Amino acid sequence: MMRVNTSKFNLRQAANKQLAALGLYADTAAQKMVAHAKPNARWTDHTTNARESISGGHYWRGNTLVVRLSGGMEYSVYLELANEKRYAILRPTVERFAPEILEGYQGLVKS
Repeated sequence: MMRVNTSKFNLRQAANKQLAALGLYADTAAQKMVAHAKPNARWTDHTTNARESISGGHYWRGNTLVVRLSGGMEYSVYLELANEKRYAILRPTVERFAPEILEGYQGLVKS
């Protein structure tokens, strides 16, 4: 039988490190989506404001980790939803990368 000294193990600190690692993974995934969305947006730029306002990140909603991709201009919603969604880039990008992000997440938390 092998004995392990756990007196110096801090469960709270370990949990915080895991949450930080998941947040870092989520931010990396979000930046990958931003890097795809900006050059692939199908609209014609007039000021480049809409394209440059595309951003991503993560936040926690209770125990749920949310990876975010958004447009920061007040008219970004129209680019996504108007004109039969011809200029949409945010949702198509999320749909494209979601399986890869989830697979990577599963690899992180796999025991």
